[in-house]
Amino acid sequence: MAARITETEFLKRAKQRFGDQFDYSEMRWRSYKSPVKIRCRRHPVQLICITPEKHLQTLGGCRHCLRERRIATLERELNRKAAPERSETLALQPQAVRLTR
Repeated sequence: MAARITETEFLKRAKQRFGDQFDYSEMRWRSYKSPVKIRCRRHPVQLICITPEKHLQTLGGCRHCLRERRIATLERELNRKAAPERSETLALQPQAVRLTR
C-alpha cells in the first residue's frame, strides 16, 4: 500500500510534474483519495474534479488539453504516413533527360 501524502507533498509533486499548468487555489484538501477541484490555466473554462492520486498519474491537462494533444499526435502520424507516398510518386514520374554529344 502506498504511503499517504499530505497536501504540501501533493502540491510539491504536482508542481514538479506539471509546472505552472494548473491553478490549485480552489482546492480543498481532505485526503489523497478524495476528489479536489483544480483549474487548467490554458483552458480555465471549468473546474476539474479529480483525486490527487489520479492527477499525478495522468498525462496532464484538462480534457481540452488532452484533445489538442490527441489531434496533434494524429496529424503527425498522418503526415508521417503521407510523406513516403509523396516521395514514391515523385520517383515514378518521368523526368526530362538532357542529351549531350
